[in-house]
Amino acid sequence: MNEKKLVNIGVIGFGTVGAGTLKVLWERKPEIERELGVSIQVKRVVDKDWTRERNMVLPPEMKGNDPLEVIADPEIEIVVEAIGGISPAFEIVTQALQHGKSVVTPNKELIAKKGRELLEIAGEIKTDLFFEGAVGGGIPIIHALKEQLVGDEIEEVIGIVNGTTNFILSEMSLHKSSYHDALAEAQKRGYAEPVPTMDVEAFDAAYKIAILASLCFHTRVDVEKVFREGITRLIPEDIDFANELGFAVKLLAISKKIDGQLELRVHPVLLPIEHPLATVNGVENAIYIKSKTRALTFRGPGAGGEATGSALVGDIIEAIRNIQFQCKGRVGCTCTCELEVRPIAELVTRYCVRVLALDVPGVLGKIATQFGEADVSLQAVKQPVSTPGRLTNIYFLTHDVVEEKLWNSLERIKKLEVVQDVYAIRVEQGS
Repeated sequence: MNEKKLVNIGVIGFGTVGAGTLKVLWERKPEIERELGVSIQVKRVVDKDWTRERNMVLPPEMKGNDPLEVIADPEIEIVVEAIGGISPAFEIVTQALQHGKSVVTPNKELIAKKGRELLEIAGEIKTDLFFEGAVGGGIPIIHALKEQLVGDEIEEVIGIVNGTTNFILSEMSLHKSSYHDALAEAQKRGYAEPVPTMDVEAFDAAYKIAILASLCFHTRVDVEKVFREGITRLIPEDIDFANELGFAVKLLAISKKIDGQLELRVHPVLLPIEHPLATVNGVENAIYIKSKTRALTFRGPGAGGEATGSALVGDIIEAIRNIQFQCKGRVGCTCTCELEVRPIAELVTRYCVRVLALDVPGVLGKIATQFGEADVSLQAVKQPVSTPGRLTNIYFLTHDVVEEKLWNSLERIKKLEVVQDVYAIRVEQGS
């Protein structure tokens, strides 16, 4: 009887995701070994700080402090990078690939900013770089785009890809919480970091749409060209007005191919309530893909050690199969072109505009005149009951207009003596 092949795995980074990956892998180890006909061993787990409290206990002989203990070990064939960020993750993954290792990572910033270089290295060495966990946590979207959907001509990809911001907006909508109260609740539940900038200012979502766009449209994407706007200026009244008009307010990551150009944007939107993403609440993520032949929605847990860990274990299984059948590097970089990114100023859509102004005679007329002179047509206006002479929020819904004209109108309105603040939210057209 042939002895089973032993596949050794090394893990670099033992935080939430690293521990979640090991937990899922160990729980499913007997089934995976039976299905693949191999033996699996996690030979080494490296972390810079073993004094941190963890829910999982490892034997002392498995622990290490130096990534080279994994990278340079000829017996380790698969490396899981779970430290996050660019440096030293980029150097670690580069070295692992150059040593011929198959690499699995959920590092969205790394893939968004350095994916092209890493995939080129993997292609030269004929090895694998897997990153299913980089977008959508436990949603199997990367594999679907790289393999199952390559026969489709995709027209747009729209996603709720950040659980923190989706939870905050859900709290503001369902419980009428202020932004700051909703953020505090998210932090209390462990859904938001103590310093939440990466999430609430949409950096995290920008990384993810850069990855999704590159796969959907087979193009190289510079993450710096993603238009990005966070959720910190939203107030509950914005959501109430949107609800009255039949919209939900969501932070969406959006990419569309239009006339050979690419839209790349992340910002709050008014989303028609009948859209598949409109009812996605809490920390859940969802990604909507529309092609010439079909529309698909992928929905599931967007964060958490075990949810993301399941995605990484799926990548580990695929890596083992490729090793078994000697077909490493089978699916490499799919970015074969470089589409031009369309400037946000050229976007054509409707806008919800909130104007904080004094309730004085003629205020509506003064504001409406500025819209008209900038060639912005209005569809609806709402002025809540207020106290004369006091500040009040007045809402305007425009017809379709080029964003640059909308900006011009807002600049005009800001100059009015009766106006203190202006804020605009884009309306995402129904699909």
